[in-house]
Amino acid sequence: MELSGGPVNHHVKLNATPSPAKTLPTGIKEHTSFTSWSEFLWRREWLWLTSGCNAIKLQNLKNLFVGVSPAHNGQVCSTWGNFHYKTFDGDIFQLHSTCNYILTSSCHSTYNDFNIQIRRQEAGGSSTIKNIILNLQGSVVELSKAILPVSRAGVLIEKTSTYIKIKAKLGLVAFWNEEDSFLVELDQKFKNQTCGLCGDFNGVQLHDEDFADFWKMNGPTEACSDYTVEPTKSCDNLKPVCEQILMGPAFSSCHNMLDITSFTSACVADLCHCASSEGEKADPLCLCNTVSEFSRQCVHAGGKPQNWRTEELCWKSCQYQMEYKECGSPCADTCSNPDASLTCDSHCMDGCFCPAGTVFDDLNRRGCVPLSECSCSYNSKTYGPGESYSSNCKKCVCNSGQWECQEEDCPGTCSVEGGAHIKSFDGKFYTFHGDCSYVLAKHPVAVNTQSSPTILPFASLPQIHLERGDSVQQTVCHFSCSGISAFRASSYYLLVQTSVGALLEVQLEPVMQLYITVTSLCGNFNSNQADDFLKLSGVTDATAAGFANSWKTHAGCPDVKSSFKNPCSLSVDNENYAQHWCSMLTDLQGVFASCHSEISPDSYKENCMYDSCNCEKSEDFMCAAVSSYVHACAAAGIQISDWRKVICGNSCPSGMVYSYNITSSSRTCRCIGSTDLSCHSFPPIDGCICAEGTYMDDSGKCVPSEACPCYNEGSAVPAGQTCLFLTACAPPMVFFNCSANGPAAKGTECEKSCSTLDMACVSTGCVSGCMCASGLVSDGNGGCIEPGNCSCVHNGISYQPGETTKVDCNTCTCNGRTWQCTTNQCDGTCYVYGDGHYMTFDQNRFTFDGSCEYILTQDYCGSAQSNGTFRVITENVPCGTTGTTCSKTIKIFLRPKTMEFGLDTSGCFAFYPQGLFFNLNLFFLTPKLEKNNGHVCGLCGNYDGSANNDLTTRSNAVVVNPLVFGNSWKDLSSCPNAQNITSPCTSNPYRQSWAQKQCSIIQSDVFSACHSSVGSCQSQVCCCIVLVFSPWSQ
Repeated sequence: MELSGGPVNHHVKLNATPSPAKTLPTGIKEHTSFTSWSEFLWRREWLWLTSGCNAIKLQNLKNLFVGVSPAHNGQVCSTWGNFHYKTFDGDIFQLHSTCNYILTSSCHSTYNDFNIQIRRQEAGGSSTIKNIILNLQGSVVELSKAILPVSRAGVLIEKTSTYIKIKAKLGLVAFWNEEDSFLVELDQKFKNQTCGLCGDFNGVQLHDEDFADFWKMNGPTEACSDYTVEPTKSCDNLKPVCEQILMGPAFSSCHNMLDITSFTSACVADLCHCASSEGEKADPLCLCNTVSEFSRQCVHAGGKPQNWRTEELCWKSCQYQMEYKECGSPCADTCSNPDASLTCDSHCMDGCFCPAGTVFDDLNRRGCVPLSECSCSYNSKTYGPGESYSSNCKKCVCNSGQWECQEEDCPGTCSVEGGAHIKSFDGKFYTFHGDCSYVLAKHPVAVNTQSSPTILPFASLPQIHLERGDSVQQTVCHFSCSGISAFRASSYYLLVQTSVGALLEVQLEPVMQLYITVTSLCGNFNSNQADDFLKLSGVTDATAAGFANSWKTHAGCPDVKSSFKNPCSLSVDNENYAQHWCSMLTDLQGVFASCHSEISPDSYKENCMYDSCNCEKSEDFMCAAVSSYVHACAAAGIQISDWRKVICGNSCPSGMVYSYNITSSSRTCRCIGSTDLSCHSFPPIDGCICAEGTYMDDSGKCVPSEACPCYNEGSAVPAGQTCLFLTACAPPMVFFNCSANGPAAKGTECEKSCSTLDMACVSTGCVSGCMCASGLVSDGNGGCIEPGNCSCVHNGISYQPGETTKVDCNTCTCNGRTWQCTTNQCDGTCYVYGDGHYMTFDQNRFTFDGSCEYILTQDYCGSAQSNGTFRVITENVPCGTTGTTCSKTIKIFLRPKTMEFGLDTSGCFAFYPQGLFFNLNLFFLTPKLEKNNGHVCGLCGNYDGSANNDLTTRSNAVVVNPLVFGNSWKDLSSCPNAQNITSPCTSNPYRQSWAQKQCSIIQSDVFSACHSSVGSCQSQVCCCIVLVFSPWSQ
């Protein structure tokens, strides 16, 4: 990396070259110690450590804890001022040369992890750094004028108020003040492995000035002269000037940590250099550089220097109402991160800092302001204190940089899209291919869908029935009876409105889809996705197939098994077609981009890809998936206009016009002076409607108002329309003969079984056949039993009455075909694994692959920001060669203590303070907490039982974009935001087949025992660089 002196603003351009993988040494670092071993034993409830899961003796844990800010000046090499250098081992010397030198390099291995070269210059009687070149594991970075920070290839470059900081994940940190000072700090793993002007890093002070020639690096056409030794002067009279400052009270914490004699000599040399002749009084400003270096070295040694600068001596001014401090927290408190300094694990540094009681306004760049004057950010827009927004059924007001939100009553919507993709009222998405009639929603309204295989193994919805009490109505073009109204709202939609507040939207073209706005196949509408797979038996199933099978209304339908197939892997042409059109949903500059901040397009794109590849009529199903996203956006109040000009064009019949925003049936004959339910407003839909001045009659024709019929109690005059009522099914017999039981008979189609005893049956016609005798039900295995002897089913396994099973931390007992479970409060688990894959405590899965340090979970949240007790931070680093990231280290802060675990830590770890413990593996992290009722925050969510609000930013705004969510939880705002989330298989399509083959083991018999217990979505996270099996195998 080439760093050139000049203006403050910079631009970083990284040119990466391939480098072989290196095996890091043991990855445990500890930044904190308990004051005594007895204090540690008192603070912990229990702690255990294993290596390869074999226990290590407890007393060995003493070595896990060291100082909060341990002295590490022995890991620091620096150059400053008048050609001064300090080696890692503490030698301080002058090398008066403007040649290019190797400052430090890893020399004792077959591959150089790093190589740093430096060239100083002298102009106007002062020495500054002309350029620095850093080669870090094959990456060479060129720095020129533009903007910082930047993070790439494991290198973070950022600008503080005083320094440009370069941090490499390999274990190197460097600071450059853009003038005379450059400091590099190495991890201890490089001890006795370095060479250059900084020495061999072996702890032995041994310096020979002649060695400098050996590390000179001339360019191809350069012949730089040797260093020069300044003529000796007698400057002993200047020594008291240096000692007065270095030995003064400002550095009292440094005196026992540093070799003051060496720095005094360097200070005297600087003053002597400024004096043109012997005995001349030197300018006191000449000592500023060495005293500044002494202060920096004091900090690295564990000291805390105080302010020593005055307006007359080495003064430094600050912008933005800041004040200069010699020892301030490098984790600056800002409006977007007001508690950054509370758990900062870095030592202090010199620079400009906000005065006490203020934070830096990083949103408006107004400088230092009281926290009460901080603005808030939502969807890239800044709101001032007191300003508000409404979204996602919340109204939020900005207060002191945080959003204070109040829940608003909003209807829930359950949808069936593409025939197989279902979204529950609580927002849980899943796919289920059923060939039966199922309950979608009931109490107070029950809706049944009849599915039949039509395209490949696909399920569509050719029939819809609405049930109210014991009466069944089959929908027609228009129907109105007993508070239920069904009508054609546009060429695309049939709507069913009810007087009890349930609204059904049936999309007819291009593929039948259903939206229910109002518990069952659609979940229980309690804002908790975790229990949406709750079965009638009283337990939650792990898979969509097991859950949906429990909501069949016909006992004769076979149970459907979980499917793990990816239809796009069967045809390259189909995949390319789907990728081209479906990717328009996620295009950040496309026609749908205006809705991305409210409705995430990711799941809709997945459904679009799946349906387009799976169905013969690819365009129809692709357009149905796209229209599903448009429908969701319209329901959220975002109207997407003209999208059909880009994709899925349309045409209307003669006499009709197309509209993107139909909200009522005002252009129908029934709504001319009528109070019919169909005339009420409804959520926006699109389609063809009658042109202005015409109205649709019951036959679907657009006619003038004078041609419309009259209606009497919902019936057109004179033709009329009647309500058809079907009686309840008669009790079953051993052999049921439909002809002998009258027209109301339902026959074997409504035979009862253990799984359908509590289900209402919708029959399309009586079917004669064998069935259990009256009082008996089918046991599912060809036999008949009394209802009280029915078994219970959980995750596809049958249990007899009295048998038990474990469901999470509770024990469930089968009793009368239902489960009776204990009510223990179970721990939540947050997973972090593979290429940035997360599953929150409330089981929300998302992908975020930023390359900074991020807060996984903490209790420094909301009003408790200053009273937290723990924080868990993950450091993400690039892994592989394609920019994918993996978690490298986990830091656990237990105020005021810290533990750090690295990627190469062997074995299993657990730590249990006040309910926090975890399990660390090469691929995933599992922290656990007792139920916190939303009192935690971070990438693992708020653990309040609802997955819908897990993507809550640091400022307490709920968003749908994992990128915005993840960036808000950076530990330090100085690290650049992640800009996009890309699939490595998309970036490297040549590896997709290999990845699919490797990950297909999840679908094999090896994991067959898990298929009924673990959802298939976890098998879809395979990465082209890393194989991710660990969470699945848990």
